[in-house]
Amino acid sequence: MASAGRPRTFDTEQALIKAMHVFWEKGYEGTTMADLIESIGMKAPSIYAAFGNKDALFREVVQCYLPIVTTSQLGALNHSPNIYAAVENALKECVGLFTGKDNPHTCLIMTAAINVAPEHAEHVETLKNLRQEYKSVWEKRFEKAKTDQQLVSDANPTALADYFTTLIQGMAIQAKDGASLASLESTVVLALNTLKLQTNR
Repeated sequence: MASAGRPRTFDTEQALIKAMHVFWEKGYEGTTMADLIESIGMKAPSIYAAFGNKDALFREVVQCYLPIVTTSQLGALNHSPNIYAAVENALKECVGLFTGKDNPHTCLIMTAAINVAPEHAEHVETLKNLRQEYKSVWEKRFEKAKTDQQLVSDANPTALADYFTTLIQGMAIQAKDGASLASLESTVVLALNTLKLQTNR
């Protein structure tokens, strides 16, 4: 039994997830320490002791969020040997994330640090680099599909990766603005019809 006066313990992982949802919804600049204190349910000194300042907490949040993308979207993209099925499943994962009832309707990596004050530019650069890495995975997947002769001979893996990652980023913003599930699903159908023109199906 804990001795009298011993500080109450808390679940660091759960606190980080709560903070992640705040940053996910409001972005870096839109999130205040008051927001984080209210969401996590801890007093400010405890938050600072556990995570450091807002910058440090955001860095941890980004690392906490990454598996959501790598496991679902990029996992789906690399799971199926068929490029059409792979892209279809990855886009469905994106739509599911952007419209999920248990999370903010956007993507933290795509939208959380587009515009920040100059003193916090590191977060813009961090997320920009992560988006570049995300696009690189798509490009490598299309390169593999071309090597496997699943794409037409003049298909451009770089252009395809640019197209689909731009589409996904756009859907994240549209979802943040209130786009419906049906609307995003219609966008996916059009994108897949474009992909068909590039495949040897």
